[in-house]
Parts: sequence; C-alpha cells; structure tokens
Amino acid sequence: MEFTVKHSYPVSVDTAFKMLTNEDYLQEKFETTGATNIEIMKCEEEGDEFVIENKREIPSNPPGFAKKFIKARNKVVGKDVWDLSGKKTKKGTFELNIKGAPIKLSGDLTLKPTKKGSDYIINFKVKVGIPLIGGKIAKLVEADTRKNQELDYEYTIEYLESL
Repeated sequence: MEFTVKHSYPVSVDTAFKMLTNEDYLQEKFETTGATNIEIMKCEEEGDEFVIENKREIPSNPPGFAKKFIKARNKVVGKDVWDLSGKKTKKGTFELNIKGAPIKLSGDLTLKPTKKGSDYIINFKVKVGIPLIGGKIAKLVEADTRKNQELDYEYTIEYLESL
C-alpha cells in the first residue's frame, strides 16, 4: 500500500531543512505525537548525505483482530537519509521498522520550493507480512500515520511561528 502526505511551510527550503534536521526539533516533534523513550542516535552530515537515526516507542490503538500483531505501544527504529547534493529541492529516503511486528514503512522525502515557502512531501510505502489480514492492518497503519502527521504538522507550524 502507498499513500502521500504533504505539508506546506511558510519558509524557504533551506530553513525547513535546517528545522527537519535539528535534533531538538525532532525530539519535541516525536514527543508531540505521543512517542516516549526517544533516542536520537545520529543526526549529522556524512559526506554528501544527512543521516538521522532514532528509536522511540509510539502509541497505537489496534482493534481486536490486530492486537496479536500490533501492541498498544510499539518500539520503532527509524532512519532518514537526505541527499545534500541538490540545490533548490532536497530529496531523501526513510525507513521505519516496528520491532516485533511484521510491518515496515519506507518511502521518499521531498522538500521543494513554492511561491509561499516550501512543500514537504512524504511518499509512504507500507508492507505488512501477514497473510489474509495484511491489507486491513496496512489501512490501520495508514490511519495512525496520517493522524501522527497531522499532529506533526500542527507542532511544526507552531515551532516555525516561535522562531
């Protein structure tokens, strides 16, 4: 399953990128979406890439049929890799692995200029390795992800206004 989320920011690509790769911002953003036990292991340039690696526990509210596979709190390991060679548009990839669950999220990140600032576009790919109910679980993952992205966006706009 694939889906896309777009956030429009009233700041330049460079300003948005600095924010998206700021360790303090990331910590606070994760907390805003209900994450706990947050650990940012890496948040730095490596050659012509910017790499962010983190661990956190995230809340979920799975229905009865999915409770065998998805817990109320899930440990997630994430990695974002941004290509620093682009000038006007920044591109990257990400992976999120849910520990103990046959679910993986991955995808592409794009930060591009607009007339009013910049757009942050996240293309998600959800893979669920469970026969028969995998599609239903993927839809739950999409719903949870969209909800978290709304909280993320609200926090980010407030963060930008406070700068």
